[in-house]
Amino acid sequence: MKIVTRGLCASLGVLGAGMLLAVPASATTQQVLGWQVYTNAGGTNNSGISDATPDSNSTYDATPFGTIGTGNTYLNGVIGPGASDGGRKGRGQQTNKAFLNGPEFGDDTGNGVPIVDVTLANGDPGQRIGANGTTPAGAPNGTSSWKFSTSTNERQGDFRITNNSDYYFKLEFIHFDARVGNANSPDTLQIIYLAGDGTAYDNNLTKKTTGAELVDNVSVYNETYAGFGASGTQNKSVNVGAAVSSQVYVAPGDSFGFRFIWSGQGTAGAESQLDNLAVEGYFATTAGLGTGINPAQVPEPTTAILVGLGLLGLGVAGKRRA
Repeated sequence: MKIVTRGLCASLGVLGAGMLLAVPASATTQQVLGWQVYTNAGGTNNSGISDATPDSNSTYDATPFGTIGTGNTYLNGVIGPGASDGGRKGRGQQTNKAFLNGPEFGDDTGNGVPIVDVTLANGDPGQRIGANGTTPAGAPNGTSSWKFSTSTNERQGDFRITNNSDYYFKLEFIHFDARVGNANSPDTLQIIYLAGDGTAYDNNLTKKTTGAELVDNVSVYNETYAGFGASGTQNKSVNVGAAVSSQVYVAPGDSFGFRFIWSGQGTAGAESQLDNLAVEGYFATTAGLGTGINPAQVPEPTTAILVGLGLLGLGVAGKRRA
C-alpha cells in the first residue's frame, strides 16, 4: 500500500497515519458536487443562470489541512458566465414545481447517487432542496430547474469544476435530469468538453492513457430523446472515461469545463430543462489514480505525529521484548 504523507508529517515519516488515509481506489469514498436549485444571472427568470454556489458538495472540510477552495470545499463549481470565455448560461430558471424533482443525481439503474447521501456545501447533512414543492428548514427557497430555449445562445449552457485540493481528481460521471418541454422544444442533447482559452478559463482534463488533455469540443454525450413532455424526461449518468476511452483526471489546481448543447427545436421559444446537475469521482494521490484518498480525512499535523510516534513506540517495545 502506498504511503501518503504531507508537510511536517512527511518529514517525520508518519507511517501509521499514511496507511490509515491511503487506500486502494476501489475502496475510496466517492465525492459528489451538484446543484439542485439555480441562481439567475439577472433580475428575471429569463436572464440565464449564473451560479457559483453548488447546493451539495461532499468535499466540505471544516478543519482543512493543506490547500482548499472557497467555502472550505476541495471542489468548487460554477455555471454560466464564470464557467468559460463564452459564458453560455441557457435561458434561465424554470420554477414550476412539477418539473424534475427526482431523489437522485443521475440515473436510477445503478450509477445514480441519492441526493440525501451527499452533504450540503456547508457540511450539513444531505437533503433535497425544494423537493415536491417544499423547502426544508434552513434551505434555499423554492424549486427550480435550468431552462433552455431555441435561440443559439439560449440552447447552450456551460459549467466548470476546479480542483482546489493537493490531490488528483478522477472525473467519473456527469449526472443530470433532462426534460423535453413539448413537441416543439429542443429534443437532442449533446455535452462537449471545453479546453478553455489558455488564460482565465483554461482547463486541463487529462487522459490517463496518453497524459494529454481532451481535445477541445470533443463530445462525451449525444442523444435524442423520444417523445415529449413527461415521456421525454430522462435521468442520466454519463461515464466520461468510457466516452473518451480512458480514465480522466485533473491535477491539483486544474479545472475542467463542459457545455450542454440542445438542438432539434421546432417553434421559436419552446423550452427544455435540466436539473440535478452533478459531477462524481474520487481523489487520488498520484496521476496513476491507483491510490485513493479523502482530503477531509487527512489529519492535522499534531494528530498524525501522535499516531506515528505511538506506532514507533510499539515497534521499539516489540524489539525490546524480542
